[in-house]
Amino acid sequence: MWPFDSYPEIKLDDLLEQYDFIVAGGGTAGCVLANRLSADPSHTVLLIERGPRADSWAARVPLFSSDFASDGSRTLKRHSEMQTELGRPLLLFSGGALGGTSRVNQMLYARGLPAEYDSWADAGRKGWGWKDVEPYFIKSERALDLKDEGVHGMDGEWRNRSLGDFQFKGFNHAVAASEAIGLPYIPDINSPTHPPFGCGRLYFTIDEKSKRNSSYHAFLPAPLARARQGNLHICTNVLVEKVDVERLPDGRCVARGITLLSQAGPNPEKRKHVRAAREIVLSAGPFGSPHILMLSGIGPSEHLKEHDIPIVKDLPAVGSNLEDHFGVSVGFFIPVQDSLVSLRTQPLRFLIELIKYLVWGTGWLLGPVLQLAIFANSRMLDSTGKPTKLEKASGEKLPDIEIMPMAYASHDEPTTLDRGMFSFLNVLLHPKSKGSVRLSSADPRAQLIIDPRYLSHPDDYAPLRASLKLSLRLRDEMRARGYGLEDWLQPSSESDADLDDYIRRYNRTTYHYSSTCRMAPEDDGEGGGVVDDELRVYGVENLRVADTSILPRVLGTHLQAPAVAIGEKCADMMLKSKQQ
Repeated sequence: MWPFDSYPEIKLDDLLEQYDFIVAGGGTAGCVLANRLSADPSHTVLLIERGPRADSWAARVPLFSSDFASDGSRTLKRHSEMQTELGRPLLLFSGGALGGTSRVNQMLYARGLPAEYDSWADAGRKGWGWKDVEPYFIKSERALDLKDEGVHGMDGEWRNRSLGDFQFKGFNHAVAASEAIGLPYIPDINSPTHPPFGCGRLYFTIDEKSKRNSSYHAFLPAPLARARQGNLHICTNVLVEKVDVERLPDGRCVARGITLLSQAGPNPEKRKHVRAAREIVLSAGPFGSPHILMLSGIGPSEHLKEHDIPIVKDLPAVGSNLEDHFGVSVGFFIPVQDSLVSLRTQPLRFLIELIKYLVWGTGWLLGPVLQLAIFANSRMLDSTGKPTKLEKASGEKLPDIEIMPMAYASHDEPTTLDRGMFSFLNVLLHPKSKGSVRLSSADPRAQLIIDPRYLSHPDDYAPLRASLKLSLRLRDEMRARGYGLEDWLQPSSESDADLDDYIRRYNRTTYHYSSTCRMAPEDDGEGGGVVDDELRVYGVENLRVADTSILPRVLGTHLQAPAVAIGEKCADMMLKSKQQ
């Protein structure tokens, strides 16, 4: 802990009997909600987080705090069910401390394309078109590099920046290769006017002092938490056992409070009921929010009956429609000095980079192993994987594949550390495969049954085949321009059969889980809905959900910035609603 950074957390025994607003889940969106709802000192707000605050020096260093380099104390790790198409389960990661996944992710700040949000509006999601959501991105943002007026926010709490020049030699070669085969450089991937296809530098939620700027650090820093401790209570290491719902004589169901279960201290079985005078909002993430709903009797009735949970509202879409960006890696050997591997194998290199960071806030500890993204649509690629000019006539507005070059391995297989590594992670942005989140028990401490059902829809193979071919064409171009990429992990041939075998073998989650409490009509034909356009849970008054579980479909981008915008928009809707 930082000794000078006292933080006013409150213990379970000291909670008030009632708060105006209760935020269940202190993750990426939950910290935003707690900030905005408590800005008016007349509003009492309780923020509940199942994990610890877990703040330390290493937890703020960008590279060290990313999960693959951390001690795991801020991460919830769960095994999926056996994946039939893959022949194995996958390890699923999400945030496990105050700030949620923004504490352990790769810190990418990417909003997504306006056309995708506009497609929501076209489907009837009132208030969710690009012009509706853009102000919420701008409100929270403080762009440290880009000063485009009207595009980026300059006065928000949440910092983002580039890393300056690319830190690894391979990235410059990847940009040159991308441009050479017809995918132009995009100066600002967050500008609403940028082309949908091309390569662009990534931006990261890192502050002026070269520290990770998670949603916890941005929206609930210690000075703010201390200043608001009269009306904002932050309680960590506590589980939400259920939402307490009252059924009125006229048949309406109203969320009245929550039951909490301690996870720490001398009495870990201690429970407490806390009432909500106005509203409860769940922001526990795409696994946690449906978990709480089902424990509360809101979900698929037959499943809840299996666990003897009384039915409050039969809502089949709760925990259904789970989507994720599925990734497939190709890898190459490069000189070890060009790869992050050298930090682990060369003590002098590590010492040099540590000094750079400590003295100047620069160097390899400043950022992750990915700093560039390449976007394309598989329909604009020819049979060899090269872009054609057909995209101008195809009418495609959105990429369906993203390739992320990395100066390290980008798959889950054990790797050698005696060679430098460079890889392309091929990401399926709009999967058709859908999975589910289900209970294993009515005990809130029990593990969830999570089944993403990766590759269960056969249409997911074709875009991934095209992306793998595009990666290999980028490899060819990088080699032709003098950057040696030695073969390591690639398909044995470019036939459909060999590509499909490779896809099933060298893959991973990209941790972009979504849509388990999707925003759609309750009887929507695409899988049903859980919340309406104001994120209110169907059939239960005074209860909302605000995190990436509400996405109608997984966005074709990284989900950190959209999660914050969802928190901003939900808080705004709650504050504007009439007091019950």
